[in-house]
Amino acid sequence: MTTIRDVAREAGVSVATVSRIINNKGEASPETIARVEQVIKRLNYKPNLLAKSLSKRTSDLIGLLVPTLNNPFFPELVKEIETAANAEGYNIFLCNSDDQRSKVKYYLDSMVDHYVSGAIINSLHVNADDLAMLEARGIRTITIDRANFEHAYSAVTVDHQLGAWKAANHLICDSGCSNIVFLSGPKDEKSSNDRFAGFRKAVEHAPHPVHTSIVYGDFSMESGYHQIKQYISSGKPFDSIVSSNDAMAIGAIHACNEFHIRMPEQVKIVGYDNISSGSFITPTLTTVDQKKSEIGKIAVQELLRLIQDKNGQSKQYNLEPDLIIRNSSATT
Repeated sequence: MTTIRDVAREAGVSVATVSRIINNKGEASPETIARVEQVIKRLNYKPNLLAKSLSKRTSDLIGLLVPTLNNPFFPELVKEIETAANAEGYNIFLCNSDDQRSKVKYYLDSMVDHYVSGAIINSLHVNADDLAMLEARGIRTITIDRANFEHAYSAVTVDHQLGAWKAANHLICDSGCSNIVFLSGPKDEKSSNDRFAGFRKAVEHAPHPVHTSIVYGDFSMESGYHQIKQYISSGKPFDSIVSSNDAMAIGAIHACNEFHIRMPEQVKIVGYDNISSGSFITPTLTTVDQKKSEIGKIAVQELLRLIQDKNGQSKQYNLEPDLIIRNSSATT
């Protein structure tokens, strides 16, 4: 592997001169700069970014901690954040915790070891002490959604109560649904509870009596499929489903198809997340849009503001989700 010393020797200059030229510091004649650049190209020299990070105690890395990559929403969110970061000259150090505290601790330590410039955190298993540890080491932070506002640092989240209210109100008021199954995520999941609270609020203020049932999945397509298949097999009547995420809603659609239940004629379904595959299933899925692109841009821009201003004050952003109506809940 070609080193900076090889470049310096071939160009007939010092290592310090090569370093200054690579880092656009000038301090060399145009002829020397041209000669060094030619040698770099000929030897295909690539600067050692890790060594640079070690010497400067910083890097062009942004740590991104997500809870899972099994839920399609999170890979799509990662892509949005990566696009926003790359546009600003930063790379993403991706950390998938699988919602395990042990892996969270490992990745937080890894962020410190890799001298990330900042951290975007999306995990229920990160607490205020963890954020304080990162901040104390000069790593500015911003949390997304699953971490709530109960800390002193920057955060961006979505009003999930409003989103679920929009989903349920659409079924109740636009379609006259009166027997709704709420397909929830895990009981200890904050976003699940927020969405159920919004659903319940819409039911409580419905213009006509609404019967509700709640079943619990784990945000996976498989759990949505099995929970709704079991519910259908029980013989209990229902005319609609509000799902806490799109993945479970897609599983629910698969279960309804197995029982030859027509959608939206017999059962209407609304998901949550607006993942890309929702537009390509049959029927196309009505959903609540969390605005992944906006989340990614805000998270990166806010983090860069904090990185550039070490004494910058934290800010909190609360986004309003949108309801996107498609065929799965269309009025017949």
